[in-house]
Formats: sequence, structure tokens, C-alpha cells
Amino acid sequence: MIPVIARKPLSAEEPEYRELEKYEFGSADEDARKIQGTHEEPWLNVLEHCEPASPPAIEFALAHPAIRPLVKGYAIDLGAGTCWLTARLSTLFDVDEVVALDMSERFLTQVGSRVIQKRGGRPDKVRFAVGSFNGIPFPAESFDCAFLVAAIHHSLSPLKTLIDARRVLRTGGALILVESPSAVVRIRPNRRRAIEISRATGATEICYTAGELDYLLRHSGFEHVSYYPVDVLTRGVLRRGLRRLLRAARLENLLKPPVYVIVAR
Repeated sequence: MIPVIARKPLSAEEPEYRELEKYEFGSADEDARKIQGTHEEPWLNVLEHCEPASPPAIEFALAHPAIRPLVKGYAIDLGAGTCWLTARLSTLFDVDEVVALDMSERFLTQVGSRVIQKRGGRPDKVRFAVGSFNGIPFPAESFDCAFLVAAIHHSLSPLKTLIDARRVLRTGGALILVESPSAVVRIRPNRRRAIEISRATGATEICYTAGELDYLLRHSGFEHVSYYPVDVLTRGVLRRGLRRLLRAARLENLLKPPVYVIVAR
């Protein structure tokens, strides 16, 4: 059984509590079972349906010579959710321990534990922590690396989230994010859609351009921010060629941003 080593549970007065209830009391599981897929585990079908870019983006990061050396020691998966990323990190030789942080203890210990097993993770290297990524329940300089994978757009207080992530990183540590920013020309309709989703589901959805993400990261104190476009997700020679032309003309983020792995230090 994976231990819970830290708890800072949300109170009913906090705005995220509505979302927490869905995961703590099981209604999110009912929604997950409605997603069609090939996996016996419903939450793996949700992963493929809702976050198809995230696992290949992580594999891209772990194979990249500039990013892979940063993934080591004590890691924290912020907004871990189903813990698929926690499972992957736990298999790495250079990673000693992974903490999976999320709001719902029930979701971590039940769904997270199942997914870690099904994804071939190392439960002996995993610890759970309960709380919000706006108030990470660990002292300063606790981790060598931190991950926010398809997660920062779920934070009601993204600047606070990033400041707290920076606080718990050790000197020389890295925050690694995976995000798919909005095209600048599509930001208004995309934000309207994000508001509709948030109101309908109780899950926070906030839409950012790449420039806005960069501003938040630098405002939170990170001095070095590097962007790695995950071009392997662009299929077809013609599409990849068009993307490179847009990038060379500095129009990519305006018209069609890629999925990015972002490293902030």
C-alpha cells in the first residue's frame, strides 16, 4: 500500500472544493466509465481521450539530452490525478522517489494506485500527498524536479501555483511543464469555451497563449525558461514542413502553437 506522507486538505470554503467533491465522492468515476476505449481501467481511456498528447510529450522530454538529466532524485507530480506520470517517473533509475500530489485522497489511493500498477510503475518508490498545488504541503527545497503536466490551466491561481512550485525546488532544480497553448488569433473563442466547461463541470479550465505562460513563469521567479516544441505530434511531412515555416516566420504561436515541454529553472 502506497503511504500518504503529507496532508493539507481543502476546506469546504475554498473554491476548488466543488471539483474535489467529484473525485472524493466518486461521481468523477461515473463520468470516466462513459468514455469508450480499449482499456479495462476507465481512467486510462480518459487519459487517451482527454490528454492524448501528454504521454508522448513526456517520452519526448525523457529522451531529450537537455531535459533528461534534470529528471532525478526526489520528484513531485503536481496535480497528479490518475498518477500515470507518477508511474512513469517511478521506473527511472535516476529517480529515487516520486510524490504524487492531488486534492482527493480517495482518488489517489484508489484510482492512482490502480493506474500505477497497470502502467508498470514502482509503488515502492511512490508516496502520496493530499492538497492543492497552490499550497504544497512540503518545506522549501524538498525536490530536485517538479512536474505540471496539462495541469497549470486547471489552477485558479496560476501565479501562486508556480511560486509554490519554485519554493519546493532545490537549488538547481527544474520545473517541467507540458502545455498546449491557445493560438493568439483564437484566444477569445477558446476562453469562452473554457468558461463554459468550468461552469458546467466544476473543473477549472483557463486558456493561455504561449506569451502569457511565459509571463507567468518569469513573474513567479524563474530566471531561465526554455521551450521545446513536441514536433513528433505533428503527423505528415507537409504538416511538419508548414509548422517549421510558421516557426521560422515567428507566426507559430499566433496561428497554430505546438504542444510544448517547458523547462523553468
